[in-house]
Amino acid sequence: MSDIQKWDITVSNVTIELTMDTLYWCKIVRLPDLTDKQHIIGYEALLSDSGEADRNIVHHMTLFECQSKLYPGSDLSSWDVWAKSFGTVCNSNLLTPRDWDSCSTPVAVWSLGSKGQFLPPHAGIPMGGKSGVNYYMIEIQYDNPNGKTFVDHSGFRIHYTHNLRTYDAGIIITGLSISDTQLIPPGQQIYRNVGMCGPSCSSMFPKDGIKIISGMLHSHQAGRKMSLRHVRSGKELKRIIFDENYNYKHHYIHEFANETVVLPGDYLITDCSYDTKHRKRPTFGGYSMKDEMCLAFITYYPKVELSGCYSMTPVREYFEMFGVYQFYSLNMTDVENLFLNNDEYINYNITNTMNRETIPIFGNNSKENVMNQESLLNKLIISEPVEFHDRTFLSHLNQLPWYDPLFTKRVEQDFINGKHMTFCRVSNDSISIPTEIIRFPVFTTFVEPTTSCVNYIFTNNEVLRSRGSRHLNNFTISLLLVKICFQTINRQLYTDL
Repeated sequence: MSDIQKWDITVSNVTIELTMDTLYWCKIVRLPDLTDKQHIIGYEALLSDSGEADRNIVHHMTLFECQSKLYPGSDLSSWDVWAKSFGTVCNSNLLTPRDWDSCSTPVAVWSLGSKGQFLPPHAGIPMGGKSGVNYYMIEIQYDNPNGKTFVDHSGFRIHYTHNLRTYDAGIIITGLSISDTQLIPPGQQIYRNVGMCGPSCSSMFPKDGIKIISGMLHSHQAGRKMSLRHVRSGKELKRIIFDENYNYKHHYIHEFANETVVLPGDYLITDCSYDTKHRKRPTFGGYSMKDEMCLAFITYYPKVELSGCYSMTPVREYFEMFGVYQFYSLNMTDVENLFLNNDEYINYNITNTMNRETIPIFGNNSKENVMNQESLLNKLIISEPVEFHDRTFLSHLNQLPWYDPLFTKRVEQDFINGKHMTFCRVSNDSISIPTEIIRFPVFTTFVEPTTSCVNYIFTNNEVLRSRGSRHLNNFTISLLLVKICFQTINRQLYTDL
């Protein structure tokens, strides 16, 4: 262990005010002087020591590599200035420098409840050397639902070595692109969204494929069940990760004794189920904890130049699915640019004189109402068809019959089985992969081999195999039998959906 070094990366004096419900904070850091290539062999979270309640405010952290020469005209000296600063709010067109968009390749990821990870002895994430990057960005998501004031100094401890391992490893983020086109209706006990990594991205894998070491699933408060599915040649293989009791406060990294091989042309499908039965309005994809996500973080080897693999419903199809074909002052190409290129709404000459059915914030100034008021969907005013005209799209969604299970099921299936626009985020700016619009693949669903519950207990239960049934009395065995039978039935029902 004497050859293992550590690199601590933390933010400094980030203040979360009591009025901040969700905050994303980003900071640039410079790599230590490492002239030779190193391998990251593991990482763990460094959390501010302010008690368990305050520690839960830190919800998620990611460390990204930055390609400092990505944009023409970028000033390389700016990166040293940024590295000496305290950081700034992430994902802000006004506050976040454009160059930071190049920080897209994850090398460490942590979420509330997890402990980080250490890679197997044959793989390490490359760092340093002549071809390595010089700058990284740490992104921290804070969740402050109770309105506390908190000063944070959290971050990562990176463990690395100059004794290189056999394979370079990497991390890919896959799932649904974070966008308002992710929609979950209100009043639903179980409602599914899916995000796809299709052949256009998996074609970057080597001929023999990549091998997945570990994975972590991520959604927000409404998430209940999540899985990472694997499809090849019209057949679903065994699910890579399946969490039927997902809890956004208790993440963990699934580490695999048997590594999963993903070949070029394979599909990876992030399948998420949500519970919104106590919500009165639709939930959308977004960064707030009241918004939703559907993501998987995959650690794998050998490393390829792919940092992200996402999908979303094409913008035009999204609006047409709800019977909307045109907005005032904007054609559909303009609207697509708003969603795809993060163009500022203010750049367009959108009239504000229409009699819009906006959500009032006066007299009911809740955080949810303010968020909805500021939503892009609440600023798009329908002009066609005529029966919906002068209504904002958000108001239109709020008036749909979500209480009708047949209508809601049709919307769910249209989103899943309809068109998906896929994006391949690459870490090398010399590689360009265009977006692709594909349909959800047709495949034979994987079904777990049928086993009796009694047989399952004594052959498939790690605790009993390792410790022996002689340590359990009859009552305990009965409880285990009932629990595992229900788990098996629920898993089968989920598979059949």
